[in-house]
Amino acid sequence: MELIVIRHGHPDVPTEGHSGNPPLSARGTLQAQHAAMVLKAEPIDRIVSSGMRRADATAQPLADALSLHIETHADLGEIDRWGGAYANVETIRQKGPEELQRFRDAPLAYFGIDADRFRRETLAAFCSLVDGSADQTVAVFTHGFPINILIAHAQKLSNAHDTQFVPAYGSITRLSGQSFDALTLISWNENDHIPEALK
Repeated sequence: MELIVIRHGHPDVPTEGHSGNPPLSARGTLQAQHAAMVLKAEPIDRIVSSGMRRADATAQPLADALSLHIETHADLGEIDRWGGAYANVETIRQKGPEELQRFRDAPLAYFGIDADRFRRETLAAFCSLVDGSADQTVAVFTHGFPINILIAHAQKLSNAHDTQFVPAYGSITRLSGQSFDALTLISWNENDHIPEALK
């Protein structure tokens, strides 16, 4: 089977108040449209989303183009899937170098979540897709940390290296394999389909 994993488009993260589960920004909406334009020519059998607003909105243009239903798997969500706060690297960087370093030192712990549970549930969600989708191509709309964790699993990296990548908004990562423990990373962070003005 083949997994086509798409990071959601740029989110509209509020600077004040509750930041969890933000929608796409105008830029993110355009990124989603460009991702759909390149993916609609591929033989996709299923579309799966985390169910979070930014992932669902990124998946919708492709679902419309292919007339496919968007399936939801909540354990493919980001660190705010349990109702907590969310911040992207850009908003953390705006808080200064010390705050950015604190995030880099322990990315999952920075958000005060149970990192082991997050990893465990994320991997189980991807496993259920791979092992339940033999000979299918599945487009998965998810988030930065889940993509990191999946790549680390495929590359047999330790937990210490499963939050080191920053996939671009609207980027595409491809994996294939006959089982979850035999996945091959085909490509990572494809983003040539996103115009420079939208990156």
